Amino acid sequence: MVNFNYTHYKLQPIYRFSIAFIFFSLAVVSRFTFLTHATGGPFVTFYPAIILSFYFCGTFPGAMVAVLSGLAGSYYFIPPYNHFSTLIHISYAIVFFSITSALIGFFISRLHRYIEETNVILDNEMIGSMMIRDRKIVWCNKAMSTILGYSQSELLGSSTKMLFADEAMYETIGRNAYPLKNGTPYRIQLEMKKVDGHKVWIDMSGSAIPYDTGLSLWLVNDISKLKALESELKHQVDHDFLTGLHSRSWFMEQATIELHRASRFNTPLSLLMLDIDFFKLVNDTYGHQTGDIALKSVAQFMQKNLRDFDMCARIGGEEFVILLPQTNQDKAHEVAERIRLFIQNTPVQRPEIKVPLPTGESSLQLTVSIGLSSLSSKEDSIDDLISKADKALYQAKHTGRNRVCVAGLPDSQSTEL
Repeated sequence: MVNFNYTHYKLQPIYRFSIAFIFFSLAVVSRFTFLTHATGGPFVTFYPAIILSFYFCGTFPGAMVAVLSGLAGSYYFIPPYNHFSTLIHISYAIVFFSITSALIGFFISRLHRYIEETNVILDNEMIGSMMIRDRKIVWCNKAMSTILGYSQSELLGSSTKMLFADEAMYETIGRNAYPLKNGTPYRIQLEMKKVDGHKVWIDMSGSAIPYDTGLSLWLVNDISKLKALESELKHQVDHDFLTGLHSRSWFMEQATIELHRASRFNTPLSLLMLDIDFFKLVNDTYGHQTGDIALKSVAQFMQKNLRDFDMCARIGGEEFVILLPQTNQDKAHEVAERIRLFIQNTPVQRPEIKVPLPTGESSLQLTVSIGLSSLSSKEDSIDDLISKADKALYQAKHTGRNRVCVAGLPDSQSTEL
């Protein structure tokens, strides 16, 4: 893009005044050599010189050319070119050119200011911006290079397709965004591809240019850090910080979806409630640090005995819940027994704890009690399954612990050690 302020800002005053004087000299030569008897000669020759001087050289050089043009143009007002009255004095010519030149200077100064503000807004290193025609980049600022790693020369003339991490997204934007409508920006968040192949999350907004329907301005903001933070926060919300299992809120949301699927397709669904036996005693005897290790170990033991699509969460304290899709009561009972026996027969190692157990042992033996419920009616909700499994867990706790109890079955039919 041409920087029209270059001369105004970069050149020393002596050079700017010199350039302005050259503009005036060319105007004088044209006026009194080629347009000697032409009516309106000053307007044809001097005004372009005044405008160019104001625009490219600044206020003071422009004012100098205006005054000189007034003096030179006075010949248009007095003999031998007197198109007005012979009584008009040379000062009138100077006043005429001064007033009109002042107006020119005012509007050009306003134009300069708007250009300066636009340049500051667009040509920054934080918010990327690019002009696009026929989905090719015709102009871009420094921030686009910062965000994507390409040089500005590499981006100019290139198709925007090379920037998209997903070709399908490129086609989607082509269908949905174009043609852009005046006054209706198109905004989207997507992944773009940097020059080194890495992906970067972008918040992008495109607006049509009113005077050219084929041209559009796009603003690009790198939101990778925001997306990473968003992902981290979502992970913290969806997961238990200690065990790494899913949280209660995540479990309830996903379990409800799975329950609706089971009811719709008439497939079995079972739920397990699991509680570590005598966990308070573990904390009181060995300390909360050992209790935390016990919780993490039980979580790992459960995951080793579950399928990839089974859902497991810690719902509070030493209580865990497991959802078993496509699993009837008998199969769920087998899973519960497998988990119970695995925990019972796998000592919890504590090599990372420097303080030994009071007994001098390096491991801890844990057991769990499990309550089981299964979907029996399309009217059942997740809360119903949890309530039934919780009652079965309560039954297991009060009939000796380290056992599996099934909701709706008498104590004698529960499985125990």
